[in-house]
Amino acid sequence: MPSPFTPQPATPQRILLATWGTTGDIAPYTGLATGLSKAGHQVTVVTSRRYAALFREHGLPVRAMPLDEQEAAVGAHKPRRARIDNGRDMALTAGKVLLEAAGEGTDMLLAHPLMHPQAAVIGEGLRLPCIGVSTVSHAMMLPRLIAGAPRVRYTVADALVQRILSPLYAPVVTALRRELGLRHRFTGDALSSSTRRHTVYYGFGSALLPDRMPLPSRHETVGVWRPAQPPDWQPDDRLTDFLASGPAPVYFGFGSMGRGHAERLSRIITRTVHRLGIRAVVQSGWAGLTGDGESESDDILTIGECPHAWLFPRMAAAVHHAGPGTTHASLRAALPTLPVPFKLDQPFWAARLRALGLTPAVVPMPRLDGDGLGLALRRLLADGRYRDRTRRIGALIEQQDGVAGVVRALGRAGRAQLG
Repeated sequence: MPSPFTPQPATPQRILLATWGTTGDIAPYTGLATGLSKAGHQVTVVTSRRYAALFREHGLPVRAMPLDEQEAAVGAHKPRRARIDNGRDMALTAGKVLLEAAGEGTDMLLAHPLMHPQAAVIGEGLRLPCIGVSTVSHAMMLPRLIAGAPRVRYTVADALVQRILSPLYAPVVTALRRELGLRHRFTGDALSSSTRRHTVYYGFGSALLPDRMPLPSRHETVGVWRPAQPPDWQPDDRLTDFLASGPAPVYFGFGSMGRGHAERLSRIITRTVHRLGIRAVVQSGWAGLTGDGESESDDILTIGECPHAWLFPRMAAAVHHAGPGTTHASLRAALPTLPVPFKLDQPFWAARLRALGLTPAVVPMPRLDGDGLGLALRRLLADGRYRDRTRRIGALIEQQDGVAGVVRALGRAGRAQLG
């Protein structure tokens, strides 16, 4: 369980927390921001207009980035050149807003990985501490390369992913260095050249990582940042009535996956539910999943946003994309999980669930079909050992309070500066 008290900072600081990404990316940072605020820090959040309300509803000031058009284009079937240009536009807009916010006065920058390159340059130019706060490492996006976790493989994977992402950040890094009067010294790698010297705190549970995970020096796993539940949130009557009307359902959700897969996924889910004779709660997500595009049967309910901390303890099992936030939420709820990874770090977390014996199979999204899903889900539901193992790992994750870990670390940094 989380610690019964919130560590108090040695010296309250003005913190600028920069975060952006998908809904799943943002959710843990609502918990981190509110936790830092409760610990006495003065927190201002820089995020896109799409997510500003998630922080403002907790009384946190927000500098909103105008990324509406660019966010709408993410995931669209466009040429590679257009996707790169869109990413560069977002990075430039984010850098401009972050620089304006930092220039108004702050003591420290905390940066999501998508905002860390800009924050690193701004921190250098304004002589501000810059710390990475992340729920993924770059190397985790190449899980096959880091299998076995030898340090040289991790280092190579980390550098390779940064090189791949670097072209998106080269224009904004160059522009910020010029505006701040910094020597150019850009070597072709916009990420590692700006961020490799920084401390990074990871908001995931150590119990889910491989033994001897070779994180770089100054990188530390502190534990999960649990999303802040919206004030006064209550489930709607449709959901509570459905849950009360029969056995615990299986959760299906695939986060911020694009709409291109909605029809196929909805059809597979509906047929699997009917074939196994189970009930299901389907979270529509960005894909707009439904009960096969038809009117819902008595056994399937489609829902919108709903806090996983409330929903998952009421489920029999979960089938999801294995994003880090959803994966840790299912573990904390002792919920047996069947991972269906699609991209980025999702295959890493799915592989960890399989390696720890928490799931009978990993079903990659490109290979997903009704037969494979039905067989694996039947095994997951029938074998109680998966729930028992999940409960044990979940208990270990609960012992590690990620927000308290960051608060303590910032307190140590503050005392070191005073000393």
